[in-house]
Amino acid sequence: VQFIMPFSDVISSLKDNPYFGAGFGLFGVGALVAFLRKGSQWGMIAFRRHCMITLEVPSKDKSYLWLLQWITANATRAQHLSVETSFQQLETGKINTRFHFVPSPGVHFFWYRGNFIRVERNREKQMVDMQHGIPWETVTLTSIGRNR
Repeated sequence: VQFIMPFSDVISSLKDNPYFGAGFGLFGVGALVAFLRKGSQWGMIAFRRHCMITLEVPSKDKSYLWLLQWITANATRAQHLSVETSFQQLETGKINTRFHFVPSPGVHFFWYRGNFIRVERNREKQMVDMQHGIPWETVTLTSIGRNR
């Protein structure tokens, strides 16, 4: 004679089992944490795609030096700076030397007209601009919003 328990009896017997209850509780907490983690990752991806604007300027672009000067003028509280020196020798032999402080490689933050701007300046050590012999650089500006 085979005895088959109804499904409701199986569930009630598992509910009374402390080992099953503890394991199911741990499984539930783990599943909830995994779901929240994945949900926050998807949320951040959606936020970056729809609510942030990013501008990348490579060092070969003609506006690169102008952009560094603009950042220096507007990020007045930047504490990590690099110096760029330029000189020009005239036909008379006189040398005019000028220097500018520009943001150093790394991440900088500042406010501009009520907008929070994140500036990331990257310098590639492996890639070199063959025309000028300087390392390849990019400046990336990131801001919240869609207004360009």
